[in-house]
Amino acid sequence: MIDYELGGWFFCGGLIKCQGSVFPKTLICALPCTVLAILLELYWEAEEWSQLLWTVWSGYSFVLSFLVVFRNNQAYSRFWEGVTLMNKMRGEWFNVCTSLLAFCSAEPEKTEQVVLFQELLVRLMSLLHCSALQLVCKLKDKRLELIDVYGVDVSSLHHIRDASNRCDVLCLWLTRLVLENHLKQVLVAPAPILSRSFQDLGRGRVNLADLVKIRDIPFPFPYAQLIASMLAVHSIITSMITSQFVHPWYSAGCVTFITMSGFWALFYICAEIDHPFGDDPNDLPLTDLQHDWNVRLLELLDPKSQRVPAFTVHAHGMHAARFSITSYLAKSEMDLKSRRTTARDVAHARHASPDIFDSLDDLITHHQSMAGVPPMLRPTPSQQSVKAEASGPNEEELGEESQIGTMREFRVTEWPLGPAMERLETYPSL
Repeated sequence: MIDYELGGWFFCGGLIKCQGSVFPKTLICALPCTVLAILLELYWEAEEWSQLLWTVWSGYSFVLSFLVVFRNNQAYSRFWEGVTLMNKMRGEWFNVCTSLLAFCSAEPEKTEQVVLFQELLVRLMSLLHCSALQLVCKLKDKRLELIDVYGVDVSSLHHIRDASNRCDVLCLWLTRLVLENHLKQVLVAPAPILSRSFQDLGRGRVNLADLVKIRDIPFPFPYAQLIASMLAVHSIITSMITSQFVHPWYSAGCVTFITMSGFWALFYICAEIDHPFGDDPNDLPLTDLQHDWNVRLLELLDPKSQRVPAFTVHAHGMHAARFSITSYLAKSEMDLKSRRTTARDVAHARHASPDIFDSLDDLITHHQSMAGVPPMLRPTPSQQSVKAEASGPNEEELGEESQIGTMREFRVTEWPLGPAMERLETYPSL
């Protein structure tokens, strides 16, 4: 698939690009019409036929334009439906893999069984996606990359190689794999929850069947034959019309070339986008899709991907409970003239972490820079009351605008083991 951007210098490079363009085929059909129009303008005079030709040409052009536009709409609908079904199939099957990896047991004595299950699951999913692409797409070279299948028994590999429909066999293998490991308690999810993985696997197979429908059932032949024949006749009539109504000869040639280039370009666009599964420049990048699929599967096998991130309540950036999108206080100091704030709030804003980072790298850099700074939390209600009595009642007054992004007061709760224990600070409940 050709990746391009309409902005910038597109009209300098995009207009002259031949790969994936319909212009070369258009020139082959439009140039003979142009030459015919020039010859007729120079050597043929048929004033008595001019009005009749014009009447026929007007009605004929209207019908042909309608058919060509209809054909283009159908071709683009097939193209977009194919792209949509492909993404749905990939999404359903990837959801199967992520769900099953998440359902694996965390018991130490089952670690070896879990590893074997996950490794085999990922390899079967890679083989399933590759087989689906080979089933749908018409490729000259159907070899696509796979996650290594070393370790899978040879008899199974021979069987899947010779199977008439590999996707059905692989779906059966995946279903049996899940059931066997569920009985072994390798998968600890309840049966109703586990059945959702079977549903996702089945929906992906249904989407694959719809993709096969697009591959096997072309646009109806009578329509395609009618449009092609009418366009050929229209090319001849247009050359005759322009030779009688447009003068001199070079003007007749230009008008004919522009008109027929548009019609033939629309005709060949249909052929380019009608079937998006192949090796043509405008087809889907199948090798890239398979490579991306394998990379995503291998990322799921990474132990860091399967470990839930640790979180500390008093980590930097969580000094206030976030109940909404807050103001960006960390990158600019609070304006003391426009906001009635205290010195404590200014210092608190300088210490705060940004609510929005430009990238994940900025977040990691900020987190590392704040590693040696102790967290600065808001005082408890008891501390606030003591400080208010010592400094006066108006010092802590805040303007309405300055309260955006700040946290409400902490709740003070008793220690569960008894009121004599130390009181704890907790965040307010949502």
